Amino acid sequence: MTTSLNQWPKLPKAQGKLVSTLMIIITVILSIHILKLTRPVVLPIAFAFFIAVLAAPLQEWLERHLPKWVSMVVVLLVFGGVVGVFVGAVILSLELIEPKLPEYGDRLQQLIQSAQAWLSSYGLPMGENGQTNGAISQLLQQALGGVQSLLGVLSLLVLVASFLALLLLEIGQYRDRTQKAFPGKASDHIIHAVSSMGNKLRRYFMVVAFTSFLTGILTSAWCLILGVDLAFVWGLLAFILNFIPTLGSIIAAVVPALVATLFQGPAIGAATLVGLAIIQTILGNFVDPKLQGKYLKLSPFVALLSIVFWGWVWGIPGAFLGVPMTAAIVLFTNEFESSRSIAIMLGGTD
Repeated sequence: MTTSLNQWPKLPKAQGKLVSTLMIIITVILSIHILKLTRPVVLPIAFAFFIAVLAAPLQEWLERHLPKWVSMVVVLLVFGGVVGVFVGAVILSLELIEPKLPEYGDRLQQLIQSAQAWLSSYGLPMGENGQTNGAISQLLQQALGGVQSLLGVLSLLVLVASFLALLLLEIGQYRDRTQKAFPGKASDHIIHAVSSMGNKLRRYFMVVAFTSFLTGILTSAWCLILGVDLAFVWGLLAFILNFIPTLGSIIAAVVPALVATLFQGPAIGAATLVGLAIIQTILGNFVDPKLQGKYLKLSPFVALLSIVFWGWVWGIPGAFLGVPMTAAIVLFTNEFESSRSIAIMLGGTD
């Protein structure tokens, strides 16, 4: 005996809302879990998608003067050039630091020995040479882990470049495909959301580049004022590391402070740390989020929260994509009446 759907007992209105809310929560949890599991594939696709959105005007302009595949190659070369600038800046910094490493190591060893002698004078037990060797071995293992991480970044770049090339070849067809796949007003909303997202993301990356440049200038200036060695290097590293949310800011402030402590004493080291921390705090927690909110129409709190959330989902690369991913969600939800409340909660409406 069969029963039609209309014969099933209907839930009370309050229970129906509760079931719908629970289903939404379960769907969100499962989606986040799937994103974490599929990170090796989804992450490079997300990077390639956002780069393609940013490069769309350049690609369209080139296609008016050059064949499609030539335009794609030019855009890929520009992408490679930007990556090469960052890699070159890192290599230049390491080359400037390398001659100083023996001096830094000797000074650090002297401080360790002085600290051990001071602690021994109070009868505190100290480690033996074997423990020091163990620490060195641990540092070598960490260095090996760093090399493996570098290989992981290189493999990610290869995947991103591959997906990006395919997206660039088809970027001019997405409007027609969207209109065929979603007839009516839905296609217009999607096309408008993608176009708006591209414009706002280009402004966002201009903001990040501006604040990173300003951070580097102020870092170098503060280190020069205090007489910290390699002030230019610390400014250059601050510029690069500012593109890595939270972790990069910490490293950019702590490393120069340690160098100042080694060679100029705790007072200059503390002054260096405090000054750089103030710079990072003002630019990272106030200026940058407010500019992001201005251009992306995001709440400053949501801009910071998105970095933490996507960093948890996809690690450091996810932190890079945190604000763009959230901005994309806001723009798409704002296009449809049924989901506009989400955009309002994220502070994303005009």
